Amino acid sequence: MVETLRKHTSMNFRTLVADAETTLVVVARFLALLDLYRQGALRFDQVVALGELQIRWTGSVSGEISAGDEFDIPVVLEQDETEEPTNV
Repeated sequence: MVETLRKHTSMNFRTLVADAETTLVVVARFLALLDLYRQGALRFDQVVALGELQIRWTGSVSGEISAGDEFDIPVVLEQDETEEPTNV
């Protein structure tokens, strides 16, 4: 996705997700865009409310982009849900 944005510098969200086979892929790309926005690598433009979302690449023309890993943290359950609760 980064390479596509670097190549075209500006495109709308609909075009960016046109080849997505599932809704999950669309959501994943949107979340990736939000992370890139947070890093300052792109800007969003939307002329009218609920209109086309235009994406403009503002990051470097080459090099690596760091991807956040905060969503890769495993979920830890505090108590095994199969055990009976104990009364204290």
